[in-house]
Amino acid sequence: MTRYQSGLLVLSLALVGGGLQARQPEAPAAAVSQHPAEAGQESASLVSVLGYGSFSAAEGMPGITATTFRAQMMYLKEQGITPVTLQQFIDWHRGGAELPQRAVLLTLDEADITAYSVAFPVLQEFGFPFVVFADGRNFQDNASYLDRRKLQEMRRSGASIGSRSMSRPLACDWQLAAERGPEAAFKLAERELGVSAQRITSIFGSCDAFSYPRGYANENMVENLAVYGYRVAFSRQAGKVQKSTPAYMLNRNMVQDMPSFARAVNFTGAENDEQVLQKVRDVAASGMPVSQPLIVESSQHAAASFPSFIENAAAGDAVQPQLPPTLDPVLEQPAPALADKPVPVEEEQPVPGLKDPVLEPRPVSDQPAAGTLVKRTVGGDWVTREFPRPVVPREQTRVAVLGYHDFSNTRPVSEMCLRTAEFCQQMQYIKDAGLTVITMQDFQEWLLGDRCLPERCVLITIDDGWRSVYTEAFPVLKAYGYPFTLYLYTDFISGRGLSMSQEMIREMMAGGASIGSHSASHPYPSEWKALAPDSQEHAAFLQKELVQSVASLKAKFGNCATFCYPGGFHTPQMLETLTAHGVSLAFTVLEKKVTTLENPLLVHRYMVFGTDPRIFRRAVNFDDVAGVKTTAQGITEARARAQEFFPSAFENLGDTELEPSLEPSSAAQLPPLPGRKLQPEPAKPVLEDIPAPVYSSPEAGK
Repeated sequence: MTRYQSGLLVLSLALVGGGLQARQPEAPAAAVSQHPAEAGQESASLVSVLGYGSFSAAEGMPGITATTFRAQMMYLKEQGITPVTLQQFIDWHRGGAELPQRAVLLTLDEADITAYSVAFPVLQEFGFPFVVFADGRNFQDNASYLDRRKLQEMRRSGASIGSRSMSRPLACDWQLAAERGPEAAFKLAERELGVSAQRITSIFGSCDAFSYPRGYANENMVENLAVYGYRVAFSRQAGKVQKSTPAYMLNRNMVQDMPSFARAVNFTGAENDEQVLQKVRDVAASGMPVSQPLIVESSQHAAASFPSFIENAAAGDAVQPQLPPTLDPVLEQPAPALADKPVPVEEEQPVPGLKDPVLEPRPVSDQPAAGTLVKRTVGGDWVTREFPRPVVPREQTRVAVLGYHDFSNTRPVSEMCLRTAEFCQQMQYIKDAGLTVITMQDFQEWLLGDRCLPERCVLITIDDGWRSVYTEAFPVLKAYGYPFTLYLYTDFISGRGLSMSQEMIREMMAGGASIGSHSASHPYPSEWKALAPDSQEHAAFLQKELVQSVASLKAKFGNCATFCYPGGFHTPQMLETLTAHGVSLAFTVLEKKVTTLENPLLVHRYMVFGTDPRIFRRAVNFDDVAGVKTTAQGITEARARAQEFFPSAFENLGDTELEPSLEPSSAAQLPPLPGRKLQPEPAKPVLEDIPAPVYSSPEAGK
């Protein structure tokens, strides 16, 4: 239970806010509301945002009880005060259609289990829309917090899911990051704002709103909220919201008891808060007895009732907790020196006049990302005949090798499973940023010294052979015209369950894919380590997992000249075996841009996990540290263009039901999934069988 959760404590303590956040004690219930813009009349230009910080599952404990909350919602209904959706609120604030004259936005800050058990049933009863602000706790298994399934249930009943950061850092965390410089400040913002937005978007379809943890805000946070695509952010500063209120410093009335609720829903200066409170009392009296005190007790009474709670809260307000001595929250690495650094005391200060940032839109390329693909021989792999961008001397090229696994808009996000919508967004960014998608044959010839490539290239690889590669990723890649490589382990090619069939693989090979070996059974590193390197068992294992898997793929599909180490694990014996059997390239899972200095049998690769958006950002950031922020902004901006270009990749976001498996379709198009409409077939890359081009100079292949 935090110090912001008790209505009694708010009135009995002078709470200490963040460095830029005012903690003003609430006015007495009888105080007259001052609404200059409303004097004597109701106004369509004001919205009251109600913030609920905590709920109580038991009588007599701090927090809003179910009975009190129901009485408040009943008051809204009886008085004709309209709860609006987050989207309606954002549209209105951006100059769209007017809202009802008396409108409120309901927000729940603490996404813990009481929000589900106490508030949610009441909101369902009245059919009111609301916003839940989730944080990193809600993506973990813990009985005290809402998990993804409960949040999903709330979303289907009218909730929007916003972010309250990943770990709800203290003001001193943000201040220490700022002291360390712009890079450290952005790194903290990337984790707390960027990762949270991506995770919520990937699971629930969007993340438009942010609630400042403990009400603390600064200019760096506001700027990064815009970078990561948030459209509004809410403070703890009381007051109604006008259209002119900055979008990233919106007022919010924190509801801790009946008097604070009465002040929040008083939309006219014609009556004072006491009169409104009496109406709320009348509504409450018409139902079950309300345990929440209607008349605020004195601070002496509160201290007598909860002496230890008051004492602990006061101590917590005096000095913020020390940072963990073994972990720097910004750099995420051991930093013992931080333990001795004095932690600044947060003092009451006025909320700053923060302005909404104006971000320049990222430049978008008008050229395709992939060139004209050809086959030199009937059984060969695809190679690029013409690139969309000029080639450069070999040593000037850098290649980001991307590694993916599984895709779905309906199954839970995990490291291995990426949202199809996010994958489409990433593919759109590659085009927007002017990166060149190359084939495996292009990459191999460049790395071995036989041709030149454009300056910034991307190689797309997908491991294992999940059926979703065919049903989810392949339509996206085909729409953008991007070549890619499948790394298959042969025991998984059955067409049963979640695996692909040979027919599916051949269809993708006809549409721009190449294949490589990912072993026979995908052994884990522990299986290799259990065998003595000089033993017969180890030699037999090498033969089965490396040699036979490559031979099997050649027999089935006609070609296989590259390998991908399962889990990235490799040994000198594995490298020797691959070389002896004609494998010229092999890939690890270590992050780094590939240059001409790369060992062809230890090629670096960025494994794009569904739970961490920073990996893709690092992969496609070719401007090093200076370009991280603009890369994040560009990826955010790419989402709308991706959805417009290939809308079927964004369908069914957040649904929990699994989609049925599909059988291979014709090369022209995939059959529609249930509830989907076929999109017009986009332009495809030119796939021709022609004689091999001659690459004799850096200018060849243009």
